[in-house]
Amino acid sequence: MNRQKKLGGAARNAWLTLGLVVMFLTVGVPRWLAGDVTPPPSHAGAGFAKLCIDRGGTPTSEPGSGQSFCTIRYGRSVYRMDAITPDGFDEDTAHFQRQGCVEANRGRSASGHRRRSFVYHPDTGVCEHRVS
Repeated sequence: MNRQKKLGGAARNAWLTLGLVVMFLTVGVPRWLAGDVTPPPSHAGAGFAKLCIDRGGTPTSEPGSGQSFCTIRYGRSVYRMDAITPDGFDEDTAHFQRQGCVEANRGRSASGHRRRSFVYHPDTGVCEHRVS
Protein backbone atom coordinates (compact mmCIF):
# COMPACT_ATOMS: atom_id res chain seq x y z
CA MET A 1 0.00 0.00 0.00
CA ASN A 2 2.88 2.31 0.79
CA ARG A 3 4.29 1.82 -2.69
CA GLN A 4 0.92 2.73 -4.30
CA LYS A 5 0.82 6.00 -2.30
CA LYS A 6 4.32 6.88 -3.53
CA LEU A 7 3.32 6.17 -7.15
CA GLY A 8 0.10 8.18 -6.76
CA GLY A 9 2.01 11.12 -5.27
CA ALA A 10 4.62 10.98 -8.02
CA ALA A 11 1.93 10.91 -10.72
CA ARG A 12 0.16 13.86 -9.10
CA ASN A 13 3.45 15.81 -8.94
CA ALA A 14 4.17 14.98 -12.58
CA TRP A 15 0.72 16.27 -13.66
CA LEU A 16 1.15 19.39 -11.54
CA THR A 17 4.59 20.06 -13.07
CA LEU A 18 3.26 19.46 -16.56
CA GLY A 19 0.35 21.83 -15.90
CA LEU A 20 2.70 24.56 -14.68
CA VAL A 21 4.95 24.13 -17.72
CA VAL A 22 1.96 24.40 -20.08
CA MET A 23 0.69 27.49 -18.21
CA PHE A 24 4.06 29.27 -18.41
CA LEU A 25 4.50 28.38 -22.08
CA THR A 26 0.99 29.60 -22.88
CA VAL A 27 0.81 32.69 -20.69
CA GLY A 28 4.51 33.44 -20.51
CA VAL A 29 6.74 34.54 -17.70
CA PRO A 30 5.83 38.03 -16.46
CA ARG A 31 8.19 40.71 -17.71
CA TRP A 32 9.12 41.80 -14.20
CA LEU A 33 10.19 38.26 -13.36
CA ALA A 34 12.42 38.22 -16.43
CA GLY A 35 13.95 41.57 -15.36
CA ASP A 36 12.61 43.48 -18.38
CA VAL A 37 10.27 46.14 -16.98
CA THR A 38 10.61 48.74 -19.75
CA PRO A 39 7.87 48.64 -22.38
CA PRO A 40 8.89 47.95 -25.95
CA PRO A 41 9.44 51.05 -28.08
CA SER A 42 6.36 52.45 -29.79
CA HIS A 43 6.26 53.45 -33.44
CA ALA A 44 3.07 55.50 -32.98
CA GLY A 45 5.01 58.78 -33.21
CA ALA A 46 6.53 57.85 -36.56
CA GLY A 47 3.14 56.73 -37.91
CA PHE A 48 1.51 59.92 -36.65
CA ALA A 49 4.16 62.13 -38.27
CA LYS A 50 3.88 60.26 -41.58
CA LEU A 51 0.08 60.52 -41.59
CA CYS A 52 0.28 64.21 -40.77
CA ILE A 53 2.78 64.92 -43.56
CA ASP A 54 0.88 62.73 -46.04
CA ARG A 55 -2.25 64.82 -45.36
CA GLY A 56 -0.34 68.08 -45.96
CA GLY A 57 0.21 69.00 -42.32
CA THR A 58 3.13 69.72 -40.04
CA PRO A 59 3.69 67.57 -36.93
CA THR A 60 3.95 69.80 -33.86
CA SER A 61 4.28 69.15 -30.15
CA GLU A 62 3.13 71.31 -27.28
CA PRO A 63 6.08 72.51 -25.17
CA GLY A 64 6.08 70.96 -21.72
CA SER A 65 3.27 68.47 -22.30
CA GLY A 66 4.93 66.31 -24.93
CA GLN A 67 1.56 65.94 -26.67
CA SER A 68 1.81 65.80 -30.45
CA PHE A 69 -0.68 67.24 -32.88
CA CYS A 70 -0.82 68.16 -36.53
CA THR A 71 -1.27 71.66 -37.94
CA ILE A 72 -1.91 73.00 -41.42
CA ARG A 73 -1.88 76.47 -42.88
CA TYR A 74 -4.72 77.79 -45.01
CA GLY A 75 -4.17 81.40 -46.06
CA ARG A 76 -2.94 83.40 -43.07
CA SER A 77 -4.39 81.02 -40.48
CA VAL A 78 -2.93 77.88 -38.93
CA TYR A 79 -5.43 75.17 -38.00
CA ARG A 80 -5.09 72.16 -35.74
CA MET A 81 -6.00 68.96 -37.58
CA ASP A 82 -8.11 67.28 -34.87
CA ALA A 83 -8.98 64.33 -37.12
CA ILE A 84 -5.30 63.28 -37.30
CA THR A 85 -4.60 61.20 -34.19
CA PRO A 86 -1.83 58.77 -33.15
CA ASP A 87 -4.32 56.00 -34.03
CA GLY A 88 -4.83 57.29 -37.58
CA PHE A 89 -7.46 59.45 -39.28
CA ASP A 90 -10.52 59.74 -37.05
CA GLU A 91 -13.58 59.65 -39.32
CA ASP A 92 -15.97 60.67 -36.51
CA THR A 93 -14.01 63.81 -35.67
CA ALA A 94 -13.79 64.72 -39.36
CA HIS A 95 -17.56 64.22 -39.66
CA PHE A 96 -18.23 66.59 -36.75
CA GLN A 97 -15.83 69.17 -38.19
CA ARG A 98 -17.73 69.02 -41.48
CA GLN A 99 -21.06 69.28 -39.67
CA GLY A 100 -19.78 72.35 -37.77
CA CYS A 101 -18.65 73.91 -41.04
CA VAL A 102 -22.07 73.41 -42.63
CA GLU A 103 -23.82 74.89 -39.57
CA ALA A 104 -21.42 77.86 -39.51
CA ASN A 105 -22.21 78.58 -43.17
CA ARG A 106 -25.95 78.43 -42.42
CA GLY A 107 -25.48 80.86 -39.54
CA ARG A 108 -23.39 83.14 -41.76
CA SER A 109 -26.02 83.33 -44.48
CA ALA A 110 -28.83 83.86 -41.95
CA SER A 111 -26.98 86.75 -40.29
CA GLY A 112 -26.10 88.40 -43.60
CA HIS A 113 -22.31 88.24 -43.17
CA ARG A 114 -21.24 87.68 -46.77
CA ARG A 115 -17.54 88.37 -46.15
CA ARG A 116 -17.03 85.28 -43.98
CA SER A 117 -17.24 81.73 -45.27
CA PHE A 118 -16.32 78.30 -43.98
CA VAL A 119 -14.73 75.69 -46.24
CA TYR A 120 -14.42 72.06 -45.20
CA HIS A 121 -11.33 70.15 -46.35
CA PRO A 122 -12.02 66.37 -46.30
CA ASP A 123 -8.34 65.35 -46.61
CA THR A 124 -7.42 67.14 -43.38
CA GLY A 125 -10.76 67.22 -41.54
CA VAL A 126 -10.39 70.99 -41.08
CA CYS A 127 -13.09 73.63 -41.34
CA GLU A 128 -11.29 76.67 -42.70
CA HIS A 129 -12.65 80.11 -41.79
CA ARG A 130 -12.19 82.45 -44.74
CA VAL A 131 -12.65 86.19 -44.79
CA SER A 132 -13.09 87.55 -48.28
